Amino acid sequence: MFTQKEAHCLKRILVESINAQRAMITCSENEFDEEQEQVLINLVSVHNKIKMMLNKLNKQPHVNSMPRILIVDDADSMLQVTTKILVEMGFTKVDMAKSAERALTMLLDAAKKKAPYQLVLTDWEMEGKTGLDLLKDIRVSEQLLETDVYIISSHNEQSHILQAIQSGVTGYLLKPLNFKALAAKLTIYLPAEAKQQTQDKQSKRIITSPLI
Repeated sequence: MFTQKEAHCLKRILVESINAQRAMITCSENEFDEEQEQVLINLVSVHNKIKMMLNKLNKQPHVNSMPRILIVDDADSMLQVTTKILVEMGFTKVDMAKSAERALTMLLDAAKKKAPYQLVLTDWEMEGKTGLDLLKDIRVSEQLLETDVYIISSHNEQSHILQAIQSGVTGYLLKPLNFKALAAKLTIYLPAEAKQQTQDKQSKRIITSPLI
């Protein structure tokens, strides 16, 4: 475990390494280099893990204000179900995108306007670009360095989870989604007051519905 000072120092070094790797990819006269992209993804993944560790060391809420969340799925029913659960948890800034391509456009536009999304929940299996493709696009984007990404999938095979980890995923959620599963992963993104309300709701669910 790093001290807080060591973690801050490592985070700065990682940002410098990430910028250098991006510059190398941008300036390369060769064809697309998948190995260089993977190095960049790995650096960003470590950076985000250090960021989360610093939040714990600071003993502060993950965010001080309500985060913006983008849900990505090509099925209307899943968009509605996920949104309903998030709103019930206390999140108030939830948007939807029906494709990875549309999601990336929304993410970049929001970052450009200085109103970035802090959290993306994306389905893995979609027509066109998949959720994994979107994750990789986010991880190699300079504007989206601080964006956390959770993949939602019906696949619980170790090979799929490993693919997501290697691509820099923040977390992995299995279908079918429910309040308890999302609360366990996402409550840390709520401001303190809303977080307490969600924990109270979860406690009531455990008491009244032990099978949920």
